[in-house]
Amino acid sequence: MSKNLISVSDKLLVAAHYLEESGKRPFSAEDLVVAAWQKYPDTFGLSGYRSRNGSLLYPDSNRVYAEIMGTKPIRERGFLIKVGNKVYQLTQAGREHARLISGLVGEPSPKKAGLGRDIQQELKRLISSKAFEKYRNGQIQDLTFHDACIFWGISPRSSAIEMEGRFANFVRIVDTAREATGGKTVVFEYSGYTYNDTDLQTLLKIHQELMRAFAEEVEVIRKRTDERKTGASI
Repeated sequence: MSKNLISVSDKLLVAAHYLEESGKRPFSAEDLVVAAWQKYPDTFGLSGYRSRNGSLLYPDSNRVYAEIMGTKPIRERGFLIKVGNKVYQLTQAGREHARLISGLVGEPSPKKAGLGRDIQQELKRLISSKAFEKYRNGQIQDLTFHDACIFWGISPRSSAIEMEGRFANFVRIVDTAREATGGKTVVFEYSGYTYNDTDLQTLLKIHQELMRAFAEEVEVIRKRTDERKTGASI
């Protein structure tokens, strides 16, 4: 696949991934602006300012911010999270997607066989959560919104865009793991614990049960005016 055929948001993810691989995790919005321009100058360069050879001389920060804050921001897709004032990092799903895109366009990718360490750690956290334990033991009625927040990685004060991003990240991680395991029992690379497709299906069922049980609480967050889906803050 040609680099010209991947979307703007995918190019931004690849740039963010290479920032992290170079040791910048987390990274600032300004770091991402420069990295995206350096990697894809024709996409993220400021029009009207070209060198004698025709290359764009300066980065277009608005183009990057539009992808972070736009009507379909990569944060809402579960690929990027905000960890401070204008400071970000990729989610586990974001890193896996960036590696996939790098492979499709023929760029070097540090991806190893199997699931990456970040995804394994997140799966281990989910499978060892209180929500997983209660659900597996038939204690569905004992699930609390506190359990749900810990399971999803949010808080009752989370913004709508943060919550939607966490939901999307969760689904992508489980889907990636199911595809990688192929129904087999897998040992976590960095511990002696195991998981299988039944565990992964259970995670999806827990997510659905929590969404049903705490629909009112989730809707409150979705209606929150700070950092809405339309984006009001970098």
